[in-house]
Amino acid sequence: MNSANPLHAAARGTGSAALMCALADEHGLSPTRAIAGTGIDEAALSDPDAEITAEQEARLVATLAAELPETAGLLAGTRYRLATYGIWGFALLSSRTLREGHQVAMRFVDLTYALTRISAEETTDEVSVFFDDLDVPEPVRRFVLLRDTAAALQLWRESLGQAVVPRHVALSLPEPADPEPYEATFGVRPRFAAPRSVLAFDAALLDRPLPQAAPLTAALCEAQCRVLLERRQSRRGVSGQVRDLLLRGPQRMPRQEEVAVALHMSVRTLRRHLDGEGTSFRAVVDQTRRHLAEELLVTVGLSVEQVAERIGYSEASAFVHAFQRWNGVSPRRWAQSAGAAERG
Repeated sequence: MNSANPLHAAARGTGSAALMCALADEHGLSPTRAIAGTGIDEAALSDPDAEITAEQEARLVATLAAELPETAGLLAGTRYRLATYGIWGFALLSSRTLREGHQVAMRFVDLTYALTRISAEETTDEVSVFFDDLDVPEPVRRFVLLRDTAAALQLWRESLGQAVVPRHVALSLPEPADPEPYEATFGVRPRFAAPRSVLAFDAALLDRPLPQAAPLTAALCEAQCRVLLERRQSRRGVSGQVRDLLLRGPQRMPRQEEVAVALHMSVRTLRRHLDGEGTSFRAVVDQTRRHLAEELLVTVGLSVEQVAERIGYSEASAFVHAFQRWNGVSPRRWAQSAGAAERG
């Protein structure tokens, strides 16, 4: 799973931004207009060594979401190729089986262009890939969710070198007026208004050999992925560092003063950094608790009382109140709905 809010990742290549600018250009929106106000240098779009922040890419997405058709995210997602991701993509492509490629993909998912939090679960007969958009602001949520899900399916298809149709697809988006473009993209009509977005596949696919397997190349690519990830993580935003500290002891969330000391800065400086990243200490705490609560309720299957204790609430009632503020429903009802969605 993504180790931090993808929007606060320190850096990423410009391959994704270039791809989206090309899509915009085809719809009459020039790259110059598409990147206006993002801080992205147009020359960087063709520079393989250039890097931008995830927040800059999100601003580009906001322009596309406002100017292009509602289904533009689907169109964007189908254009991503393994080569678009550089060394991460080559690591997947050269793996011996889809399972090995999938494991590498999830281990280094922070090297992708995803703006949703991606996680995966496997049962005896099904593997589910989840796309959680709790960090994604409303103006870009639809585009990002459609892009990330469609791109993930495209990568499974390219890895195997054959058509792949999910067992079922669920999207946490309102029912569209015309669901046909969605069905055409995924090969199956999605269920809309779902509590979590998920692509579910036949688990037997994981043991399929990949046509371009090259174990030595895969090992070298994985090593390079590790180096690149470490370099990028060392430059992550302050909010990501705060979240990492919070996750070390969620049963007793450290106070802002303690976090500031751990990061070798004053509380005032910490606040200034977080404000510059468009967030606050309380917001990071809320996001961390919310994400943990959702995982513990569904993935681990803990009770409301157990989850409340695990994430630092002295009383379950306070946790229930906070969860209703985050999601609009009680944790018990949310868990029931999410569990039903996962079962298809």
